[in-house]
Amino acid sequence: MANSFERGLSGSQVSQWAQNDTYTPAINTSFITPYGLKLQQTLLSSGSVTIPANITFVYAICVGGGAGGNTSGGGAGGVAWGWTIATSSCIVGSGGIAGGSYGGYTQYGNVIAGGGAPGGSVGILGSGGGGSGSGSTNYWGTPGGTSGVLTASGIGGNGAGAGGGNNSYKGGDGISGGGGGAGQGATTALTMIGGKGGNGLVGGGGGRGASSTNLNVGGSGGNGCNIITGQVTLGGNPSSSGNNQSGAGGGGAGIAGNGSNASGQTAGNGGLGGGGAGGSTVGATGGAGILYLYY
Repeated sequence: MANSFERGLSGSQVSQWAQNDTYTPAINTSFITPYGLKLQQTLLSSGSVTIPANITFVYAICVGGGAGGNTSGGGAGGVAWGWTIATSSCIVGSGGIAGGSYGGYTQYGNVIAGGGAPGGSVGILGSGGGGSGSGSTNYWGTPGGTSGVLTASGIGGNGAGAGGGNNSYKGGDGISGGGGGAGQGATTALTMIGGKGGNGLVGGGGGRGASSTNLNVGGSGGNGCNIITGQVTLGGNPSSSGNNQSGAGGGGAGIAGNGSNASGQTAGNGGLGGGGAGGSTVGATGGAGILYLYY
């Protein structure tokens, strides 16, 4: 049979790539859910896992915690998937705290996904880079995206973990979206806008907009995709403010929940399942990681 499924392959391939290709996610579909298996457990915190005695191999989907926001948007948590020997313990990453910190990693057996990177920092194990930071190669070796600082457009590069945008530019798209850059500094323009978060299975947070302009607007959080239902999860909306005040960025969407909206100068938090936090003067909290087990 020419196109038979083998263990470890997905049930519905929507994108294919060689190792050096750029990945662009499709909406309402997922290439990482396994064919013919039932979702048995969804875990939101580290601890024990009860696996039936007759189960020797488990298919795990790990999503790391999203980064906390600083002035830039936080990168989305990494996503990793595959077969591994059944084990009784797991690690599920927490979201990074406001002010800019990495999200925690998520691991089951030998499958591991890194936490999102805060603004100016590089992604780890498939996570998105924070604003102005590069993304990361994932568990399967799919390359990460370059930082917007290194691209002529200022937009973060696409990849497994997408790169963060530079200044007012958007984070890259990928499996895990990059954080939006912080639009800030002296300008004669009427409006300063923060960079939008990148889209993916998990979205990056939007950056803040802040300068001595008449109007400052944050960047929207990037969208994600719920791999269980196929529905798009939405990044949070930004806020705007007047002269010398910050417009805050919206939180990035998680794989299992929407990012929250910014309010005033308070950025939006990342959504459940690895969404990156929005950026503002103090930032916001990244979305907690998640672990799905199939057998």
